[in-house]
Amino acid sequence: MSVTSRIVENLGVEDQYNTVRERAHDLLENQTVLGYGSLFPVMVLFVFIAVFPIAWALAGSLFSINAFNPVWEWTGLSNYVHIFTADGFYWTAVVKSVIFGFGSVALQIVVGIAFALILRRSFRFNAFVRAVVLLPYLVPVIVVGLVFSWMMNPNYGVLNLLPQQLGIFDEPINYLGNADIAMYSLIVAASWKWSIFVVMMTLARLEAIPQGYYDAARVNGANAWQRFRDITLPNLKGMIILVVLLRGIWMFNKFDIIWIMTRGGPSSTTTTLPVYAYKVAFNQWQLGEALAIASTLFFTLVIGALVYFVKFNPEQEVRVE
Repeated sequence: MSVTSRIVENLGVEDQYNTVRERAHDLLENQTVLGYGSLFPVMVLFVFIAVFPIAWALAGSLFSINAFNPVWEWTGLSNYVHIFTADGFYWTAVVKSVIFGFGSVALQIVVGIAFALILRRSFRFNAFVRAVVLLPYLVPVIVVGLVFSWMMNPNYGVLNLLPQQLGIFDEPINYLGNADIAMYSLIVAASWKWSIFVVMMTLARLEAIPQGYYDAARVNGANAWQRFRDITLPNLKGMIILVVLLRGIWMFNKFDIIWIMTRGGPSSTTTTLPVYAYKVAFNQWQLGEALAIASTLFFTLVIGALVYFVKFNPEQEVRVE
């Protein structure tokens, strides 16, 4: 007899103890109760790290908040009215976000699909090459930003020294300091890291295409381009649309690599919407207005999520046409 059983017997509440134990046992065997009980700690954590900060930001966007004044002044929607109508740079930052976001996504798709088609072929050391190609996705963003900043440095960067030694051009190029090419330099750096996401998505989709389709096309005399156009591309269509949607939203809201490499310069030519929100908050100290700008970024995520769940059927994403 266990210690608990002896204590219960001495107290004379053995029947009540057995009843409670049976009810607890029944509850633990109930799949619904077990499921909700398992989810409860996760949901509590989710509320504290996601829901509460979002709610706080949305509420703060309705106030005039100055970093040096602890009093919040209710202004309603005036912050949104100001950034949409009176702020001369907000829509410029939106355009720059669109250029950076979808420009980098377009490059990621081209590079990612090209690498995936190469890696799908059978050749010696294929597994090793796949592992090496996937490494950029594991490199921290700050490392990528710093390395590309050094490589693009006009004084000692390898992207200047090597072409000069080869006689490709005479004068060094200030990749990140020239307002005409700074945004394109950022797009290249960002695409180097996140093209691997497209590689993985494309490889997974390519593996689902039956090899018999290609064998039949070869028998009928189709060349490599015709096989890609009529078999590969139609089966990648859903994946490409999904990547454009998801990566476009993620890159539209990207802050870290831009701030590391250019801090929005030169002359605000790379100041996208997230960078602009940061500058309004910590350079102008207008936290309420910055929260309003950040809230518009959040609404783009919500719209993107709605489009994904309404227009895309996850079951069809793995179906081969």
